[in-house]
Amino acid sequence: MRQTILLADDSPTIRRLVNQTLADSNFRIVEVNNGDAAIKSFEEIRPNVVLADIYMPGKNGYQVCAYIRSHAELNRTPVVLLVGAFEAFDEDTAKQAGATASIKKPFEPSALIELVASVLRSDHESHESHEMLDESAPVAAPAREPAAPAVPAAEADDLLGLESIFKEEIPPLTAATISEADIDRIADRVLKKLSAQVVENIAWEILPDITEKIVREELKRINES
Repeated sequence: MRQTILLADDSPTIRRLVNQTLADSNFRIVEVNNGDAAIKSFEEIRPNVVLADIYMPGKNGYQVCAYIRSHAELNRTPVVLLVGAFEAFDEDTAKQAGATASIKKPFEPSALIELVASVLRSDHESHESHEMLDESAPVAAPAREPAAPAVPAAEADDLLGLESIFKEEIPPLTAATISEADIDRIADRVLKKLSAQVVENIAWEILPDITEKIVREELKRINES
């Protein structure tokens, strides 16, 4: 029997990638582009797993997850939060909402496949364990997993890893001592240090939006001419 995935993300690029990634798997994928539509579709299709973007129109991914956890019948449905490369992920909010897992975009197709399989497998095992419990016996509270080590604020804000670059033996500069040559030298070093992964992340996040904007502007120009 085919299992159903509810995919809620306002990025056409992400929705297309998820569909291509899971095309050979035994999944039916239902797509929506906002959180309000996700909640409505959740009631209608009763999916086996939900993939929800943390920032999208209407309800965000955290809110969609919290709604699912409050559902009278389907509150055990696994929810995977999709996090943009340059989006701040709030672990505390995700835990409070009851998120099952999260994955950073852009993700490797194999990583998404493994994660979906993992949460579905865990959900199946959890259902089996729940059915085997003796309801008359006291149930011990599940052990809480140790909290993930906090990421230092400076590191969390340094998305491009530029702080480490500027730590490399660059003499302190003040407004009075910065020359055009200094600026050119620092900029050149930064560009050389940017990793391929950083460049890929920037392209992933920015290019689809730029392309869509160009197409919209061109269509608008054609319609007005």
